[in-house]
Amino acid sequence: MSVFNVPALPSYKFFNVVAVSVCASLVLALIRRIFLRGKATELVGPKNPSWLWGYTRTLLTGVSGDYFEAWQKEFGDVYRIPYPAGTSRTVFMDPRAISYVLNSNSYNYVRHKGNNAQLKTLIGGGLLTHEGDDHRRHRRSMIPGFSVASLRYFTSIFLEATSTVKDEWMSRLEAEENHGVAVLSIEQWMNAISFESIGQTGFNHDFGCLNGVLPPVGQLFTALGNSSATLGSMISLGLLQVFPFVLQLPLKRNMGMVKVRTALTDVARAFKADFGNTKEDLTDDRRSLVASIMKAENRSLSEADIIAEMNTLLIAGFETTSTTMTWCMHELSLHPKVQDKLREELRGFPEPTYEQLATEMPYLTAVVQETLRIHPIAQENHRVAAKDDSVPLLNPITTKTGKVVDHVELPAGTGIIVPIEAMNKSTLFWGPDAHEFKPERWLSELPEKASSIQGYHHLLTFIDGPR
Repeated sequence: MSVFNVPALPSYKFFNVVAVSVCASLVLALIRRIFLRGKATELVGPKNPSWLWGYTRTLLTGVSGDYFEAWQKEFGDVYRIPYPAGTSRTVFMDPRAISYVLNSNSYNYVRHKGNNAQLKTLIGGGLLTHEGDDHRRHRRSMIPGFSVASLRYFTSIFLEATSTVKDEWMSRLEAEENHGVAVLSIEQWMNAISFESIGQTGFNHDFGCLNGVLPPVGQLFTALGNSSATLGSMISLGLLQVFPFVLQLPLKRNMGMVKVRTALTDVARAFKADFGNTKEDLTDDRRSLVASIMKAENRSLSEADIIAEMNTLLIAGFETTSTTMTWCMHELSLHPKVQDKLREELRGFPEPTYEQLATEMPYLTAVVQETLRIHPIAQENHRVAAKDDSVPLLNPITTKTGKVVDHVELPAGTGIIVPIEAMNKSTLFWGPDAHEFKPERWLSELPEKASSIQGYHHLLTFIDGPR
């Protein structure tokens, strides 16, 4: 058995197997394309620059949001772009269509099998990889841990972590040998704050990394993220959309994901064992997020499910938070007037409560929302139609044949892209200053078109709907 749990095939050479797999995938893709063409609405879109790559290489190596926004201005709110091996993706930038796909009829639009396979390789399963009833069951087990009571309790933990790091920074600045100057890696420190916070709120565990040094599992995940910029990783990510079997190839990124999952699982099993030994009160969801998951054991979730959800909490809670905080600090460094205004507001709340953070600090809220708008964690959301469907539009479009329609017909198997970054920054929705970091936009009424976007504060950073 190989490291990727693929049975050995002694009678075939590895590359022969790959060649056969590629040919079979291409034949299936061609058949699917012919079948879908007769049932789908014929949409306009850019010409194919490469039969092998489509536009995946362009989107992976450039700023994808800029391309989607430019195509929106040229082709409208719904268009089709070429993808690898002669396939295509339908792009929705129509607010009603996006809300329908992500919210109203969410469970008909499943995650792409390539993306799902990558997540399973990384975390082993869990909420992020399940569909339908399984997803509903896992989601129910997680909801109590994110109640208002839980968030109110966690606020003090977040504040304590940031206060500890602030004191560490000040001690370095005040060190005699530094003469009031210290070079700090903000990304490294935000990673530390995030990992420590998820450890304490998620698992009631102190990782001890507020000195700026991540534990081994955090270092592995950070190294994996840094490997995404290599040529081999770009190629595998591009081909993954059509050929999920690339995850079985002996590439550095693939092996890195297996290492991360192994380390995560070891940590999760240790947490689960410690949790059971301490007999923590499972009726108090504030104790930790994992308390609500543990209550579901033997009732709706298996032990493997629980381990996968713990892995999900560690990865999702760590990366998203640290990346957003790093971008926020970056923007503040570029906009000293914004920094001064924010500091003035913060001085009025030396130890803010959850209620004060939520309702009495409007400029802090504006800075956070603008960071989430400009720098979403994911640039796109990929889905596949599980069944034939007719997607309603807010604004009618003109098809490739010149017909004006207010619905788009999607056969089962149609790949869909919701370009999150482009929707968050499109000048057609947010106005001519959409690409500028401008927290003040949140202190007045938003443009009417931006208000038509469903989701948290009219942003797609957190997607929309139950999934």
